[in-house]
Amino acid sequence: MYKKDYAILIMLDQARNMTKAAEKLFISQPNLTYRLRQIEEYFNTKIFIRDRSGLFPTPEGELIIELAKKNVRNIELTLDEIQLMEQSVRGTVKLGVASTFGQYILPTILKEFQSIYPEVNFHIITGLSSNIYKLFLSGDVHIAILRGEYFWEEKQHLLVSEPISIVSKAPIEMNALPTLLRIQYEMDSYLKGMVDEWWKDIFKKPSIISMSVDSLETAKEMARVGLGYTILPGICLMNEHELSIQNLYGHDKQLVKRDTWAYCRHKTLNFPAVQEFFKFLKNHSSYAKLHDHNHL
Repeated sequence: MYKKDYAILIMLDQARNMTKAAEKLFISQPNLTYRLRQIEEYFNTKIFIRDRSGLFPTPEGELIIELAKKNVRNIELTLDEIQLMEQSVRGTVKLGVASTFGQYILPTILKEFQSIYPEVNFHIITGLSSNIYKLFLSGDVHIAILRGEYFWEEKQHLLVSEPISIVSKAPIEMNALPTLLRIQYEMDSYLKGMVDEWWKDIFKKPSIISMSVDSLETAKEMARVGLGYTILPGICLMNEHELSIQNLYGHDKQLVKRDTWAYCRHKTLNFPAVQEFFKFLKNHSSYAKLHDHNHL
C-alpha cells in the first residue's frame, strides 16, 4: 500500500459516501471505486459495505482503517524528525484554527509568511475552538489558535482582545434593546456564555428573538437590511463602514472583550518552521484593526 491508499481509507471513513470522498480527494468516483477494490484485494477482505444511507466499515475494515491512521501518523512524525535534523525553515506546519480567525485574519498572515518562507507548507483544520483544542491535546496539530482561554501549561500567547458589539442598520438606544428584535445565530459556547452573562448583568427582561440563522455572516447581512440587531465579535467587523457598531460595556463600565490565544508545545518549537511561524503569528500587524476597534 501507498500513502495515498491510507488517505483514501481515512477519507472514506470520514465521509461515509463515495461521491463526497472522491470530491475531497480530487479524483473521479470510478477511480476511487477501482482503487478501493484493489486495496480490498490486497487485504483479501471487504473493508466497507454500502447501503442506501452510505458506507460502513466492516469489523475487518475498522482494523485496516486504524492501521492506515497509524501509518499516516508515523510518516508525519518521521517527516517532522527529518525537518528538525535539517534545522531549515521548511516542511509542514499543522494548524488548528478557530473558524472566524481562519476566515478573517489567517489568510493575510499566511500570505505574508510564505512570501518570506516559501518552502513552508501548511495543513490547516478549522472549526469550533472546543474541537480544535481536543485535536491540539491529542497532538494532531502543532499550533492551536483558539477563541477564549483554555488550560495549557506550556507555550501560549495572547494574540488579540476584541470587543463584542451590538450591530444594526442604524444606531439604536442600548437601554431599548429588550424591546427590539434580535437576530440570533449559532454561537460557540464561550461567546454565548459571555453574551448571556452581559445581558443578565444589564437587563431584567430577555431579548426578543425574531429570527435564528446558522452563521454570524448571515446575521450580519440580516441586520444590514434592517431586520433587527445582532451581537457580533469584532473580528468580523473590522472593515465595516455601513453598519452601526456599538461595543458592549458592563455595569462596571468595562469593555466586554473576547480573547484569541495561540498555543504550542515547547518540544514542537524545536521545529524551525513551527518556531518561526509562532513568532510571526505573535507579531503580525493584522491585529491592529481589532485593537483600534476597541475604542469605537
